[in-house]
Amino acid sequence: MRLLEPGADVHQRVAAIGDVGLIGRVRARARANGVDAVFAALAPALGGADWGFANLEFPIGRAEWVRGGRAAEFHHDDDVAAALFRAGVRVVSLANNHVMDCGERGLARTLETCGAAGLEVVGAGATLEAARRPARFVAAGRRLAVLGYFAGKDGAASATGWGFAPLERGAVMEDVAAARAAADLVVVSVHWGSMYVDFPPPRVMEWAETFESLGVDLVLGHHPHVLQGYRRRGRTLTLFSLGDAVLDPASGDFEAEVAAEARRATGVFTASLGVAPGLDFMPLRLDAEGVPEAVTGADEAAVRERVLRLAAGLEGAESRFASESAPMLLRYEWQSLTTYVRQGRWGRVARLLTSLRPRHVPMLWSALRHRGGRGADADPATGRTTR
Repeated sequence: MRLLEPGADVHQRVAAIGDVGLIGRVRARARANGVDAVFAALAPALGGADWGFANLEFPIGRAEWVRGGRAAEFHHDDDVAAALFRAGVRVVSLANNHVMDCGERGLARTLETCGAAGLEVVGAGATLEAARRPARFVAAGRRLAVLGYFAGKDGAASATGWGFAPLERGAVMEDVAAARAAADLVVVSVHWGSMYVDFPPPRVMEWAETFESLGVDLVLGHHPHVLQGYRRRGRTLTLFSLGDAVLDPASGDFEAEVAAEARRATGVFTASLGVAPGLDFMPLRLDAEGVPEAVTGADEAAVRERVLRLAAGLEGAESRFASESAPMLLRYEWQSLTTYVRQGRWGRVARLLTSLRPRHVPMLWSALRHRGGRGADADPATGRTTR
């Protein structure tokens, strides 16, 4: 389906999917039926573009490598990288909150395995310099530069240490300027925002304006685990959240109660880059175990209407985040806190409580004022409450 009509000068078609996590029941399916079967619904749109992108949500490693405090399933099997390449992905971002779940050897293994599979990797490396280094290649006669960042601190690379490229303004401006000087098109992948909510928080909207001012051609957002809206301003097309491409909702410490239906809406976005970028979208839906499947009829319409509704709502994103998304986020954080207390995981409790920052205070106040509103149980297609 066509979301934005492109201008006449299309230089590149980029297909993008969100968080890829073959863990839990998805891992079992991949081992039983072959890993290619997991990506089958995504492959037609990925393969139909000049190149494809994905966020590799977990490192390639072993269960025994996973660091303390993380679920032992937070790692990928070796064959995931080659399967992504066969499906049409050419660039993966590692700049996310799970990239260091298997420590330095997990990241090293991921870089090695992705490279052997033919995948370009951005957003993480053995040093900060390596993590900030763009992927450079030529596709459809155009020089590409792709950068990757994560809006977090824990696990960030340093001058001599492994990790991800942090989303820091000075570094980003420097990197984009250097990429623009040596490439025809610049793409930025960014792991940002709040999980399970419809609208980005103010800090994400501010970053979107920064990327627009820098003349980035395409911004690929991920981390919220649900589809969010898109925006075209000038030559910049921003996809605020690509959602989950493949991910078992029951994996990890617990299954989130919020956004259970919204999380199943997914698809492949294909951006046509030029002076006036265009956008197409192939709606899909995750089955109960987190594997994407084709949709028709009412299910297809629900995914399509969700994307259109959220794009239209971006004009009032700040107020809608406060009134709709903040209450939902508060519910998720409360579930996290109570779960960790019941499990006696006091380290996780302390980490959750100490993560509070001054900027969270107005958000919490807004969430308390609006609790019980439509943001808590909104239908993914219409925005109406379902309970």
